[in-house]
Parts: sequence; C-alpha cells; structure tokens
Amino acid sequence: MSLRGAELLLIPSPEDAKAHKLKKSEAISDSRGEYAFRVPAQPSRYTIKVRRKGFLGQDKPVEVKGDERIDLIFRLEPAP
Repeated sequence: MSLRGAELLLIPSPEDAKAHKLKKSEAISDSRGEYAFRVPAQPSRYTIKVRRKGFLGQDKPVEVKGDERIDLIFRLEPAP
C-alpha cells in the first residue's frame, strides 16, 4: 500500500554538514508514496526521517558515495 502525504526530512551528519555546507531538506510523498531528494555527488552521510499522522515514524541512515541513486523503502506501521 502506498502512503501519500508522508513527511520526509533529510538530515546531513553533523560532520558532513559542516565540511560540505549541507542543509536539511524536506519532501512529501506523492500519490504513489514516492519521494526524492537531490544531494551533491560527493561522499556524505544522512539520516532520513519519515512521519505521518496515525503511523509510527521511522529513521534510516543512508550513505552517498558519489553520483548514484539510492532507493530506500519505508514500511510505516499504524500507531496504537
């Protein structure tokens, strides 16, 4: 099941944010539950946080090594 309207936050690691002047980015998942972030093609580490009302949030680390595409899949569970 695709989840439209999930809020995603891309947070660079503190070291990479300082060294490469990276900033936080935000995105909202589309009607197919898809999202995209564009980042500089350089080695960097990030955390992606996803939240949506009525569901438990998730955080995932991701490491970009250069000019590449990285696919992450989140499976949010309904909140109790």
